[in-house]
Amino acid sequence: MLRLFLLALVFIFAKAQAPSSKEFLQCNAIFESRKAEIKNQLQMLQERALALQTLQEQTQSLLDQRKAKVNEREQALEAKMKEFEAKEANFKRLQDDREKKLKKMMADNEKLLKEIKEASNSKIASTYAKMKDSKAAPILQDLPINEAASILSKLEAKDMSKILAKMDPQKAANLTEMLQKGPPFKAPPPPPPPPKPKSDDEE
Repeated sequence: MLRLFLLALVFIFAKAQAPSSKEFLQCNAIFESRKAEIKNQLQMLQERALALQTLQEQTQSLLDQRKAKVNEREQALEAKMKEFEAKEANFKRLQDDREKKLKKMMADNEKLLKEIKEASNSKIASTYAKMKDSKAAPILQDLPINEAASILSKLEAKDMSKILAKMDPQKAANLTEMLQKGPPFKAPPPPPPPPKPKSDDEE
């Protein structure tokens, strides 16, 4: 009897604790609703992650393209700089060669002119040596002092002294002084201009 009573109590207690079918359906509906909501949120997160990944890939692709263009431009600029430096070096080398050739040409011309002038002076000196000192002296005296000294320096000492003796003493003294210094014979600087007379206003 006691055993049946206890079984009855357990059955009643279990029936009281068990949810009704209505409550069970409500719980199931809530779970399904939450399940769909979570599924939608998860899908949205996946779509956002995919969109972010696509954006990152596009951004990286754009950065790679720009980097490639920058590298290409840098390489082209470097190539142009090397080409310019090579042309500049070549131009400088040609310019140096031209300057050397020009200097050599000028030196050769100066040497040739000097030889021609010396030959001419020697020939002129030979002509004066054949002239009488009385005729040679006035001609040389009228020449510029540097030209006269150049001609006299080519004569023998005895012929030179004879011609100098027939010249104006001052001119002969100047020529003698220049001959003692030796070549090259340069013309003396021109005398300074006379002072400008003062006007009446300045006085």
